Amino acid sequence: MSAYLDHNATSPAPQTVIDAVAHAMTVVGNASAQHSHGRAAAKLVADAREAIGMAMGQCAQDVLFTGSGTEAINTAIHAAVSDGCQHLIISSLDHPASIMAAEASGVRVSLLPATPTGQTDFDALADILNGWDAADGRPFLSLVAANSETGVIQNTDRAIDLIQDAGGLILIDAVQALGKLPMLYPADYVAVSAHKIGGPQGVGALYVSPEAPFTPLMHGGGHERRRRAGTLNVPGIAGFGAATAVMGDRFDRAEHMRDTLQAELKAIDPDIVIFGEGEARLPNTLFIAAPGLRAMTAMMAFDLEGLSVSTGTACSSGKVGESRALRAMGRIEDAPDGAIRVSFGPGNTMDDVEAFASAWRNLRKARKAA
Repeated sequence: MSAYLDHNATSPAPQTVIDAVAHAMTVVGNASAQHSHGRAAAKLVADAREAIGMAMGQCAQDVLFTGSGTEAINTAIHAAVSDGCQHLIISSLDHPASIMAAEASGVRVSLLPATPTGQTDFDALADILNGWDAADGRPFLSLVAANSETGVIQNTDRAIDLIQDAGGLILIDAVQALGKLPMLYPADYVAVSAHKIGGPQGVGALYVSPEAPFTPLMHGGGHERRRRAGTLNVPGIAGFGAATAVMGDRFDRAEHMRDTLQAELKAIDPDIVIFGEGEARLPNTLFIAAPGLRAMTAMMAFDLEGLSVSTGTACSSGKVGESRALRAMGRIEDAPDGAIRVSFGPGNTMDDVEAFASAWRNLRKARKAA
């Protein structure tokens, strides 16, 4: 059998999204043009913006379309630095997009440590803010709402309270949270991406609070109210809007499948390590390792069985290296050869759970027999 178990990397598009993209491809106007064809394309964008703003729990007029979640994150960090932030605080559990954009910004960067169970250390954040140097401008914090590898949900409420009490700015990376968690983020910036909820790849969005500073990352024409240059990807945006309409039930069964698989794997393999166990996690995510199990070898073995899983963040999967999340958590010794991420989504069934459990059992038997 074949089973796709990598929805945190990208989640397949439902037919309604495919239909929305196909229809938008027949609308020939440039959304920035003033003639009737342009206005037809602009209406598709406006309708999608309204749907995405509602899905984010934000005002649609404050939603800016980007080419990806990565671009949205980079845009927010660029805006903060351009406004005078000279010290960026980034959770060590953040996506590489946040960490690398901060490191490339040319200003001071502090990485917040993580607990062994996968939570950002907010006591460390409080310590940094208590000793803040006014010469560094306003504090800026980037925090992922849920880690893409472990699935551990971060305490965004406490982070927002701390940074706002300090008069700072906060970016919430909600790329993995959209469609899986309530979108309750009274933040300055919130980044999301279409393809995690079954929308097209190559489309993202950034909420920018009316009170937050903003400087464009990209320059050119006056698209997106002069906030992001470049012709709008009308089909992609239309697909993103369509995806928000059906995202609410995409992960309804995922938590039951995740918990069932977790219990079965623990019964099969008492030595298994489940990262984030005991913390609130995304309902669909399981990040696991076992002694002597090489993650890349295991992933290829699962692939031969028709099971698509990953070794962690897809954006870094082409690189052979350790997990950023496990390094931040101080758990590398628990997974010296890497870890496997299983992430459920629409289309998965209990048959997929049993298929993965069986493949894991066979893999572990082969390892012990070797």
